[in-house]
Amino acid sequence: MITSHTGGATAAPYRSKSDGLGQWKEQLETQWKGRRDVRVKLLGAVTAGLFVLWLFSLNVRDRSPPCDALHQPGRLLVNLTSPLHTHWRPFAESQCPPLPKYLPALWQLTHGVERSFPMYQSSTFSKEYRQVAAEPLPPHLLASFASTADPISFLRKRRRHPPTVLVIGDSVDRNGLVHFCQLFRRNVTISHYHDITKSPPGPYPGDLTRGHGPKHEGWDQRGLMHRCEIPFVDGSGIAMRVVNGFHYGMDALDEFNTPDHTDWHAPGRIENRIDELIVPAVEQLGGTDKVDVVQLHSGMWDLALFGMQDDKTRWSLTVPLTPEQLAWWQERMLHAIYHVRQRFPRARLVFRKLHRTDDAVAGTQYITNRAPFLVLRLLTRADLRFAPAVRVHQLRHLQEEVARSEGLPIFDFGHVLEGYQFFQEKVHPLLVPGGVTYAHNLVHQLRLALESRTSWRRGWLWDS
Repeated sequence: MITSHTGGATAAPYRSKSDGLGQWKEQLETQWKGRRDVRVKLLGAVTAGLFVLWLFSLNVRDRSPPCDALHQPGRLLVNLTSPLHTHWRPFAESQCPPLPKYLPALWQLTHGVERSFPMYQSSTFSKEYRQVAAEPLPPHLLASFASTADPISFLRKRRRHPPTVLVIGDSVDRNGLVHFCQLFRRNVTISHYHDITKSPPGPYPGDLTRGHGPKHEGWDQRGLMHRCEIPFVDGSGIAMRVVNGFHYGMDALDEFNTPDHTDWHAPGRIENRIDELIVPAVEQLGGTDKVDVVQLHSGMWDLALFGMQDDKTRWSLTVPLTPEQLAWWQERMLHAIYHVRQRFPRARLVFRKLHRTDDAVAGTQYITNRAPFLVLRLLTRADLRFAPAVRVHQLRHLQEEVARSEGLPIFDFGHVLEGYQFFQEKVHPLLVPGGVTYAHNLVHQLRLALESRTSWRRGWLWDS
């Protein structure tokens, strides 16, 4: 030990320069390691934040919905031999292309790509049908607007609650559901509203658009709930479901509760039918908040009601609806729309407009605004020019205005089918082209609902 010259205290141990450098190096490494850990944590936080912002942007991004081809000026190309390829073709295709080929793609989704599309021989149709049906576009024109995108990507997910369309309407809507199932060779299920497991004894008639079985427990089967489900080809679930709820128009006083209306069953008022029949049925299918689209229609029964009332009072059936009648319908329709919104607040609500019926068929004068044949012979030529379907056009116009005032998207069935009244049985469009066009709209409206950022299925971090 070395003693100091100042008092014998022990001196500090000697440290070489290399020891100081080593200590300094250790301090730097410790600081670097600490900063690196901070940077890693910071980078992770930034990455997570950016990921959340990306998910957020996907939901808040303004996605313009695709152009509604069915609402554009165009022509209906009727394919009698391959019904799934019947479609509405807008004139301005570059600005608004035709709807994607939903139906052929959905056929393959439920039957597989190996199974051919339904085909019919041209000879099975009458000469008149073949003359009225439009010729398909040349292949080179079809190819010029072909798309490689999957038309039904929105239906390929296996979901706990199948994408569901609820159709609240009349026999035209019921037949539209039946046609939808016919197109895809699937069976319609008929059941009670309060217990969807209770069905009339089968087998059902071959074509439910032409006739139903006998009454079941006091119900005309036409008024019972109809359901069509399109399963995946492997049986792993349901790709799409369509359900109907039948009603008698805006009648608020049960005026159709007469012996000659054998298909009438209480309750008669549409609001009561929704609450007492349709909602209980939908609850058994998952709940009212699991419905994606509600398509609402009222028109045929309303024209029949006006005609029946005018006939009782000896008022002419060939004059237009009065301002009082139109105001009454408007008030009732607005209340019905409000009621549907209250019961199905998460669904996309669509309004279907009236189509013009076949004026040549006897027995539809209440709806077509045509007087019986003997009366028509007494009318002047000016009367005849005025008589056809004036009430239909009045109500179609009012339907448009009411729907627009409520901000509802519109399916103008009459716009697409105009000129094809020959392809109807009285008020009911046939499978081709009416049923095909109706099916196109069902799938299209479901797509708009599922892809909307306001869909109940979409959250900030998920899409169920």
